[in-house]
Amino acid sequence: MRRMSDEIPEELRRLRARAYGPDADIAADPGALQRLAELEEQQRRELVRPVAPATEVVEATEFVEAVPEDPPVPEADADAEAEEEPPRRGRPIRSRRVFWLWGISLALVAALSSALTVVSVSILPVQTSAGVPQIATLKPEDGRSIPGIFGPASSDGRAYPDFYGMSAFVAYAQFGPDGERNPCIFLTPTATIDELDAGGYSGFSQAGCGAGAFPATLQFVVNSTVPDAFVERFPRGSSVQFVFDGENLGVFSDAG
Repeated sequence: MRRMSDEIPEELRRLRARAYGPDADIAADPGALQRLAELEEQQRRELVRPVAPATEVVEATEFVEAVPEDPPVPEADADAEAEEEPPRRGRPIRSRRVFWLWGISLALVAALSSALTVVSVSILPVQTSAGVPQIATLKPEDGRSIPGIFGPASSDGRAYPDFYGMSAFVAYAQFGPDGERNPCIFLTPTATIDELDAGGYSGFSQAGCGAGAFPATLQFVVNSTVPDAFVERFPRGSSVQFVFDGENLGVFSDAG
């Protein structure tokens, strides 16, 4: 009869490659890990099992080797020998490699849990408006129209009152092939609105659009092209931001 130790089955070769090879991944597969332990334990038992003579029938348990009977001991010496001879143990001897594999799998599980914990706590919150304070709120001005250059008139468009020589408008524009409409903020000097409609203005003009749940936002650094009234309130080099909340415009400035 061919014994397992004479030829290692292909299944055992594959499992050992997954456990000890350069691309070891068996720790993530409890079923394969248990199967490897069974096959290696079976191979170990075959290597240490004594070979019985052909004419002798040997009955042995899975982990206990056949031991020849001791010669009879005189009754007078029986008690003394019982005290000197340590008791035989029939407890199975587990493969050290099995325990080593289980230890590695537990370490990998712990490392994976730690990695997931690090990922979950590595996302730091980002504050909106960079912590710059809101200094004003602009509400829509009834009866004021939106310049045609910012798109066709619609019921959801909004025009806001003059703000230190600037006028802000919100119009909805269509983006992408699916027809979604998102709000856009347009900001221009109030004195140039007529020029915008005539198509002859080329000075300061800013725009910023939203996208789905993200609000329309417009921000810029004050420069020499803005109206003097705006510079008196917001010095050159300062930053100003307009944010649309669906109805009103919040104004933020790092100049306070």
